[in-house]
This record gives sequence, structure tokens and C-alpha cells, in this order.
Amino acid sequence: MPIVSVTTWPGSDDQTRRLAQEPTKTVREVTGAPMDKITVYVQEVPRERWAEGGVLGTDPDFAAPSRRA
Repeated sequence: MPIVSVTTWPGSDDQTRRLAQEPTKTVREVTGAPMDKITVYVQEVPRERWAEGGVLGTDPDFAAPSRRA
């Protein structure tokens, strides 16, 4: 059945819980798959191992090259 992968920076337990619950609900609505057959896994990547535009997430200038400014 459906498998959803979410890759993000580390967050709180509540954020992780919601990142598992909300996609599950959406997949259920769209596909009709039974809730217990929908798998969501959340992979957390530390900011120092995440880069956008060649700049690490821990870099003070991360916003500009990653277009988050």
C-alpha cells in the first residue's frame, strides 16, 4: 500500500507526529487506502548535513543562496 517519505530538518515530537498524521489523512482521502496500510516515515537531516544552493543550512548566509530570503 502507499508509502510516504518526508525528509526535513529535526523538529519536536509534536511536529514529527503531525508530519506522520497529516499525509496519512490525505493519502486516505485521495486513494481510499485503509489507514493501517499507509506508511509514513520521517527522516530528519541535521542542518549541518543539508545544503541548498551549495550552502549548508547552518551557514549564516543560508537564506540568500537558498532563496529563503
